[in-house]
Amino acid sequence: MGDAAWCLTLYSGMGASSGIAGGELLGTMLQRHGDDLPAALDAWEARMRPFIGHQQDTILSMRRLFTPDDRREQLLRTGMLRLMRAPGIGRAMSKIMAKDMQAKNLDVAAA
Repeated sequence: MGDAAWCLTLYSGMGASSGIAGGELLGTMLQRHGDDLPAALDAWEARMRPFIGHQQDTILSMRRLFTPDDRREQLLRTGMLRLMRAPGIGRAMSKIMAKDMQAKNLDVAAA
């Protein structure tokens, strides 16, 4: 599971975490649905798909942060990192980034 199951890349930073969460959730759904394997798998997918979809959607922006593709992206990255250290602006940027971190910290297996 994880990187292999959902095509997450290094840039998402969620391969191992999603693999562990997916395995835990699968166990929970199998336990809840007893002998009804199709229902357990449907419930598992309904819970995992939005979580993984969000991680896949953010990969491109994270790639630009880790490995800028060209001079323009390098300058944007450098500017963003400098702004994050600036008083006031840094706090505002942290709040924006915290929204994405909430999605990464979601306990998808808890229900």
